[in-house]
Amino acid sequence: MGRRVRVPKTAELVASQLRRRIIRGELTEGDALPPEPTLMAQFGVSRPTLREAFRVLEAEALISVRRGAHGGARVHLPSPAVAARYAGLVLEHRGATLGDVHQASAVIEPPCAALLAERRSPADVSALRAILAEADEVAEDPAALAAAQASFHLAVVELTGNKSLSVVTGMLQHLVELTNSQHGHATVGAVPDASPASTAADDRATDVRLSAGATRQIHAALVDLVEIGDAAGADRHWRQHLAAPDHAIPGGPADRCVLDLLG
Repeated sequence: MGRRVRVPKTAELVASQLRRRIIRGELTEGDALPPEPTLMAQFGVSRPTLREAFRVLEAEALISVRRGAHGGARVHLPSPAVAARYAGLVLEHRGATLGDVHQASAVIEPPCAALLAERRSPADVSALRAILAEADEVAEDPAALAAAQASFHLAVVELTGNKSLSVVTGMLQHLVELTNSQHGHATVGAVPDASPASTAADDRATDVRLSAGATRQIHAALVDLVEIGDAAGADRHWRQHLAAPDHAIPGGPADRCVLDLLG
């Protein structure tokens, strides 16, 4: 006997059509979908069917719907953050640790740094220096500084032009951010604070500033290596940077921090 074929529900077909428009760029971030009566007429469906299609797309974070006189459906583009949330659940179910995530980054990023150095593109160097400048401007704001530091790491991968690695890196970064927020760590890539509760706030602030200054020097050194075309040096330098806080070392502190995205 042949395999039984499942016929898609009408709402799924409508959702598929709208999804296709978003993915193909016919609709972009923030665009408003046509009013419900217009879409009902266009697809020849009832209001309940259309709203079921909306719920499908909402679950995929491709639209958000506001009810009321000034409501409607707004488009959202696919995001690594959305993909990371589901990937994070899979990893948490398997008992993955923060160290596991950092080790994945340590596999991906150094070869990308080497590739940028091989290419020696002035545009790449300018882009990386621009991110360094942004980090300098927000040096007194820990959250903004952490975001700028994360942007630098992501740029090292994105500038290679490899879209697959860029998406994976974005997902890994989001998992680190989620885990750090769950455990109260403000600085991207920082080792979990093990200082006693009696440690003075100004001492912690000094530690953060010193750490930020060291990170800034390390990032700037990578840009210099890219600029002079030292691929081997860039790979080695970035590999050492990622391993320095023991995040990417099996058995290190981060390996004792199991992903807990559910709180």
